[in-house]
Amino acid sequence: MEGLNAEFWGMTPLVIGYLFAAGILCGAINAVVGGATLVGFPVLISVGLPPNVANASNFLATVPGYAVAIPFYMHELRRMGRRALLIIAVSVIGGGLGSVILIVSPSEIFITLTPYLLLVATLLYAFGGRINQFFSQRRNGEDMKDSMMGRVSIFTFSIYGGYFGAGLGIIILSILKIIGYHDYHESNAIKNLMITAVSLLSIAIFIAGGLVSWPESIVMMCGSALGGIGAANYARRIPQDMLKTAIVVLGLSFSAYYFLK
Repeated sequence: MEGLNAEFWGMTPLVIGYLFAAGILCGAINAVVGGATLVGFPVLISVGLPPNVANASNFLATVPGYAVAIPFYMHELRRMGRRALLIIAVSVIGGGLGSVILIVSPSEIFITLTPYLLLVATLLYAFGGRINQFFSQRRNGEDMKDSMMGRVSIFTFSIYGGYFGAGLGIIILSILKIIGYHDYHESNAIKNLMITAVSLLSIAIFIAGGLVSWPESIVMMCGSALGGIGAANYARRIPQDMLKTAIVVLGLSFSAYYFLK
């Protein structure tokens, strides 16, 4: 504990304020869209953390942005019932597998793939409705909410989420749209619960692996909780078309950032 206190108080007020402000932004992004890893990860690297430690610490720092938004979407979650629980179960298994892979392998592989995955995910979201319509016509009008294809897609991207997670919120919203979840708030409810569950398991694995830097994580966590509460409450008042446009713009911006990085 003394070591932690010394390390924490060793941060300058400027660094603490910088991390706290970044946490607020991350919490707001996660509550509404997802993808705050693309903000939190570079911020943690910029204060001197190694990439793998920054990645693991970012899970702990940004999870409140998802978690505090869940109560605002309880109506949608109750309405989905068993479907929501099944998605959570599939995603937790995949996320746990991804986190174990991070512990035993270098993180540079997924960091290299990040801009490509983000670009594909954003395009999937932009054209998800048409893709869903295409598949529905071949399934006699049935959606893919309960299909094996839908579950495998969620499982696959949950592995990525447990490993690195950059843009996971956008990716999950894209997949949910393709398999038949067209209501934004319903999809966002699943996304927040799903990523919270994956993150909590990943955090436990990363702590066991000694990859979490607590001082930076704690400061960002406080900001993330504040930003998540404010954004989740406000997001429900924003027209869905506006939110969808913002997601596409945000996804393309994140992709460009990592392509140029």
